[in-house]
Amino acid sequence: MYDSTLMLSRIGIILNIDADFNDHLFERGVDYTCKNFTTLFNASQTELLKNFLDKVFTTEKLQCIEFFQGSSFYQLKCIATSPGHAICIITNNTRHLDTLMELENHNMKTLVDTYIDWVWSFDINFTLVTANKGFLEARRRVDNKALSIGDNIFKYVDDKGYKKWMPVYERALSGELIHLEEKRDNNGVEYYVEIYISPVYNKQNEIIGCLGITRDITERKHAQLAIAGYTSKLEEFAFKTSHDLRRPVANIMGVANLLCTADLDEEEKAKAINYIAVSINELDSIVISMTEIIQLSQNKNLD
Repeated sequence: MYDSTLMLSRIGIILNIDADFNDHLFERGVDYTCKNFTTLFNASQTELLKNFLDKVFTTEKLQCIEFFQGSSFYQLKCIATSPGHAICIITNNTRHLDTLMELENHNMKTLVDTYIDWVWSFDINFTLVTANKGFLEARRRVDNKALSIGDNIFKYVDDKGYKKWMPVYERALSGELIHLEEKRDNNGVEYYVEIYISPVYNKQNEIIGCLGITRDITERKHAQLAIAGYTSKLEEFAFKTSHDLRRPVANIMGVANLLCTADLDEEEKAKAINYIAVSINELDSIVISMTEIIQLSQNKNLD
């Protein structure tokens, strides 16, 4: 971290300077007094610095800004000491930022490695940029060789795999968000995965690569298939039972209507009532069978 102190006029002219020449912003032997402090930085920062200094004198309070210039990270702190003068401290904080970024990258890598899903990313040249342990281990099982960060993502991939995934990756690099599911085989054991591949953009909204996440959805898929099968059986069962139920119900309704409207003798009435009883017993048997089948299905699902 390098600190340089400047005394500035109201319009940004450097009246006095104590420069830290370890910062490549300053050159030994150069007199910076009487120059505008905005000339120390790229022209793209001029408007930002002018507004910054204007705010210093307008508010008469400490103001801070920070920005990148090339690979260097600068922080400026400035406060007015009188109506026409201000003290500005320029800090080159690149080393500290680099340390923070290294720590952030380490923390991110640790977080990604502990993620149960397979996470990877590649740039526009198909170079593997990041990959967690899950992804690398999965590739090792498939390729029988260890893929490393910096390798081409198609390294060790056979022609069939290349022809399958190259069009998918090209679609993602063109801006398409990819989502697909597929069934795979691991030494004879089938499993299901869902795959997300998303384009990654820089600050200029340009695609610089893709991020991929592969998730094992075997349990969810088995549950979905079981539900689909159970639903199909229920539909079949409902159709069959509805057909079986119609006959005794129709018989009961027909005989009941006959009892209400026809002039029957006692023997005919007894026969009609007996017929209703038989139909009711038949109906009761169907309902009991339905209950038993439903109970068996529930017990099977619990198992």
